[in-house]
Amino acid sequence: MTRFFEKFTLFCVITVITALSLIIVTSVQLAYEPETVINRDNDKLMDQLKSIRQSSGWINNSSEKCQQHIHTKLFILVRSPKRNRKVRQTIRDTWALTGNYPTVQIKFALTKLPSQLNEHESFIHRHLKRYYHQCIPGDYLLITNDMHFINTPQIITAINQRLPRSHTAICAKASPNENAMNEVKYLGQCNVQAPILFSKDAVRGLLDLNIHNGRSAMAESIIRYGEHLYLTPKETLRIINGSIDASNLLFFFSDRVESASDISLLWNASRDYTAVES
Repeated sequence: MTRFFEKFTLFCVITVITALSLIIVTSVQLAYEPETVINRDNDKLMDQLKSIRQSSGWINNSSEKCQQHIHTKLFILVRSPKRNRKVRQTIRDTWALTGNYPTVQIKFALTKLPSQLNEHESFIHRHLKRYYHQCIPGDYLLITNDMHFINTPQIITAINQRLPRSHTAICAKASPNENAMNEVKYLGQCNVQAPILFSKDAVRGLLDLNIHNGRSAMAESIIRYGEHLYLTPKETLRIINGSIDASNLLFFFSDRVESASDISLLWNASRDYTAVES
């Protein structure tokens, strides 16, 4: 009988150790799942931005007159080659479906040729100068090209609830060999090939620094690097092929996609996301 109890006790100990090991392994795996990592990183960043929002005031340029029928919270400027008609129509049917978001406006700036590296940098600088001297048409300005998926529902929710109301530009950080050209050095280490989101006053602040050769440290106080708000090429592809569940994924921008159908797939995968305020 004693021997039986010894064997039974040993069996129970082994069973418990095995179960605990499986729980630990599963927990570690879940902690490093792409969805978990992306949401954890972005929740942390958004909480930081919300703290800035709560501690800062609202900057309003009352002298600026924009002719608008409704107040625009987000104005999106999309650089698009003329031949990309299908892409533009897909965008209108997906993330730019502004009927669902009346405070969002979108404008396509048509070009003759596909986007070249330096041309897009010049495009950004040219339009920022234009808005600087004329009218910045929304509380936030987003400049992008047509082959990045824009997660409009999450961005407008963030503008309403979490993003600072002023003194903010959000961009992807460039690798060392992707620094901005001389024309847009005021954007610091931003990757100018990825979407860039500006608060209205940030456009003026950054251009003022550029005009007066302001210190880069001042630009860095405006620029916030979006980190995982920008999906990597691998993460973008995994959402497209269905191996990442984007229905509960917090992100703003995909990496550059290959086709209009990729934009549709990203929209269908992510549009049911429901933001939960912390």
